Amino acid sequence: MNRLMVFLDAIRDHLDSFALPPACSVEVTAWSSPVNVALDTDTLPGVVSGLATWSAALDGPRVALWRTPGGTRVRLALTGRTPCGIPVYVWGYAPFDPATFPDLPVQTDQEMPVWLLRQWARAGEAGEGAA
Repeated sequence: MNRLMVFLDAIRDHLDSFALPPACSVEVTAWSSPVNVALDTDTLPGVVSGLATWSAALDGPRVALWRTPGGTRVRLALTGRTPCGIPVYVWGYAPFDPATFPDLPVQTDQEMPVWLLRQWARAGEAGEGAA
């Protein structure tokens, strides 16, 4: 079996092990490039829930926020690795809400604690008690 098939089998086996949320696209390019997953939702609760679910499926999860140039949307992105070491990048866009993201200037990257993402998801209300 060639290296690509081993790589794709490892991804499939990992995805089969978790009840992951729907994705609208998945891009697999090479071993050194992350598997890129776009969530199939555009609401803050949907993106938060999806990323929180993915965070439990990855080793070393990290969350970053980025506000779009027009300032109307926020990209929430999770990075991590599958247990066999495959890098993964999962992301989604949600509407910008100044009450939820009070310190997020336009076109600025900020890290967000994974515990806060999981807390929002558990509460079912993304943004409740936002930092």
